[in-house]
Amino acid sequence: MSPRPLSRRELNRATLHRQGLLQPFDGPVDEVIGRLAGLQAQHAVPPYIALWSRRAGHAIADLEEALTGRSAVKATVMRTTLHIVAAADYPAMDAASGQQGLRTWAPSARRAGLDLDELNDQVRAFCTEPRTVLEIEAHLAGLHPGHDVAAAVPAGVRNPWFRMATAAGGLVHVPPSGLWREHGKPTYLSAEAWLLGEVARPSAEDALVTLVERYLAAYGPASLADIGKWSGQLRKTPVRAAVERLGDRLVRATSADGDDLLDLADLTVPEDPPVAPRFLARWDSVLIAYAHRERILPAPYRDAVVKKNGDFLPTFLVDGFVGGLWSLRRDGGTAVLALQPFERTSRADRTALEELGEELARFAEPEASSYQVRWVAD
Repeated sequence: MSPRPLSRRELNRATLHRQGLLQPFDGPVDEVIGRLAGLQAQHAVPPYIALWSRRAGHAIADLEEALTGRSAVKATVMRTTLHIVAAADYPAMDAASGQQGLRTWAPSARRAGLDLDELNDQVRAFCTEPRTVLEIEAHLAGLHPGHDVAAAVPAGVRNPWFRMATAAGGLVHVPPSGLWREHGKPTYLSAEAWLLGEVARPSAEDALVTLVERYLAAYGPASLADIGKWSGQLRKTPVRAAVERLGDRLVRATSADGDDLLDLADLTVPEDPPVAPRFLARWDSVLIAYAHRERILPAPYRDAVVKKNGDFLPTFLVDGFVGGLWSLRRDGGTAVLALQPFERTSRADRTALEELGEELARFAEPEASSYQVRWVAD
């Protein structure tokens, strides 16, 4: 790492390089997902778009085959949010997020007179075949008659038995959840049942060390606050302990803004290569993964991208930084990709975005009969 402060542009290039946004990754889907430390996956389509931007020759069927073939899994992990992660990374990600989940739901469990670990054992035992949330709710309520969990959880929380029983993790979504444009209600299976064998879950402390390594490999150099933001670890002490355990495998630096940064010692910050335009998916992980997003999302555009309801809109990058929004719709048989720039875009970048935008439209709307890219006013 350079002894001088790293500029915002250098951090941008490091992020793009590690995210496959400078040069797309080759290799199997699960390997690429592992390099990205997972993909945000609240809805079905965004992970496919994210991989299309980062993996050479990516096809819709590639991710579907990884999910049905069990080399990648969809589960609630970091930030109590749905992700698609490599099956090899799932045990550590599940254990680390489960520890935070137990802390979050412990007060509710005490009020209800229930033990979260016992509930988690019971829900895993029940989910040796695919189960819906309603089935899980009814099963657990039947095991614990007389416990008013609805009164014990915060107001507005739905499915309280399910929320408390799954706080420690251990369940995965069963396909078709996660498949292209699949929006049906999911069914859940224990990780052991889905991955066809015992899942060796590390301790929460060991899991958090692995999480820090995965994060820095995909997003570093980054601050302690960035790690906490991405991982969903609300307490700084466990994150600091994980960093300390990594010892000389980490190096330290500072940003031009004065933030203390960490990185893996065997990774580098690239020079300043030219960067072609790229498209980012809705809720793209690279926008969510930092406490301070200015390395890729300029502050003047934040409110246009990050909505008050927590939505992160689809964006495109110009020279490595968010330069506008995009959307895709069908107009009869025509797939129309609309580009809304935040500022004046050079002719060369406009041409590149139009060409790449048509490729994206063809990927996302393969059944359309024609394709258009349109510019709309800010």
